[in-house]
Amino acid sequence: MRLMLPLVAASAMAAVAAPAFAAPWQNINARQAELDRRIDAGVNQGDLTRVEARRLRAEFNELVRLEAKYRRGDGLQAWERVDLDRRFTVLSARVRWDRNDGQDRGWQNINQRQRNLDMRIDRGVRNGTLTRAEAVRLRGEFQSLARLEDQYRRTGGLQAWERNDLDRRFDTLSARIRYERTDGDGRRW
Repeated sequence: MRLMLPLVAASAMAAVAAPAFAAPWQNINARQAELDRRIDAGVNQGDLTRVEARRLRAEFNELVRLEAKYRRGDGLQAWERVDLDRRFTVLSARVRWDRNDGQDRGWQNINQRQRNLDMRIDRGVRNGTLTRAEAVRLRGEFQSLARLEDQYRRTGGLQAWERNDLDRRFDTLSARIRYERTDGDGRRW
């Protein structure tokens, strides 16, 4: 039995390690496409700011230039692939970190809020938790907020009190959407 335990452990380690070694090396184009997709998704979902996305893409472009430099000779050497793999892994982890760091994305402008609100209302209409009349009314209330923000901006930009007022009003509208979606009168029977 004592002889079997080391053999089983060695077999298990080999089985876990084999897929990592067997994975083909991805070229920089495949990695760039995947990274761009992840960054775009992060921006679209609000997980990344545009500044973070720009910084991440700049770092990636540095990797592209480094790969081009490495390829100028006789193609990629083994140590160059290892170096690129290590650098790409670090950048990939940075994308993951920036998308999940939970930092405050700052104040959302009316366009960002409208996309979020429209998505929530559309989802409510599709799944039957909002009636079409409720959706029209909620979108009308949002348009009133958009006009108010526009009015505030005409006076030379948003002051702190104006942002606070818009935030309070938006939070009230957001709560109203949540209530309308759960009040039961939009449900289809």
